[in-house]
Amino acid sequence: MRGFRLGLGGELALERDRERRWIAAVVGALAFLATLALGLALALAGTAQRWQSSFEGTLTAEIPAGGDAAAALRVLRAEPGVARAELLARAKAEALLAPWLGAGNLADLPIPALIDVKLREKVRVDVPGLRTRLAAAVPGATLDDHSGWLAGFLALARAATIVASIVVVAVALAAASCVAFATRAGLAMHREAVDLLHLVGAEDRYIAGQFAHAAMRLAFAGASAGALGAAAVLAVAHSVASTAQSLAVPLPALGAWDWAALAAVPLAATVVAAAAAYATVMRNLGRIL
Repeated sequence: MRGFRLGLGGELALERDRERRWIAAVVGALAFLATLALGLALALAGTAQRWQSSFEGTLTAEIPAGGDAAAALRVLRAEPGVARAELLARAKAEALLAPWLGAGNLADLPIPALIDVKLREKVRVDVPGLRTRLAAAVPGATLDDHSGWLAGFLALARAATIVASIVVVAVALAAASCVAFATRAGLAMHREAVDLLHLVGAEDRYIAGQFAHAAMRLAFAGASAGALGAAAVLAVAHSVASTAQSLAVPLPALGAWDWAALAAVPLAATVVAAAAAYATVMRNLGRIL
């Protein structure tokens, strides 16, 4: 935009206004909420994607304790679409149940046998039919394609993404409103100085640029602190949860690109603050002067 200048000369000395310093605190609190909501949504979305990739093309057969696991293996391996079917060792099955029942409580329990099934790529498998044949060969045997619980988790991740998007938009609007209110107050407070700048030939865009620059500095400082605080909370929460012994599922975690997205929150807050201040001054100069 031609004429948009940041007013680095600082003729209005806006940073000295005590009333404007609360912009940093408010924007910081809003950035904290936005970063926290965005981080949780990204962690859930990333975990859902990893789970979907890891379980895609796999089945799990459960054979009741005392059931004929060999017969189940024959049925599964006879299916053309099955690439591999392996019986999990009891120790591995106990490890899966230990977080729920305790490691010392499994020795005498009738633990079902589990068979890990890997499907061939680009080969369609009639899972309901295979499930029926497996149950006929081994009464009580079940075949899980993981679609039920995985669909629920994917729905949760999508809902979290939608909620996070709403929170981020609401935070941006609240930050813009806060900056606009403070800018109007500052414009009225510095009316005489603004009149003087007009007398010496300063354009409205130059004056608006000074307000935008001051808002940028305050917003960036506050948003950086808020985003760092939220990032610390996310990191500590994941670290604490990782030490819990009762978790039987992988924890949501942030990847490198997720952290890069969170790092952009202060920059986005700075742009919103600068744009709100600039637009507010340009809109109000003609009304008060």
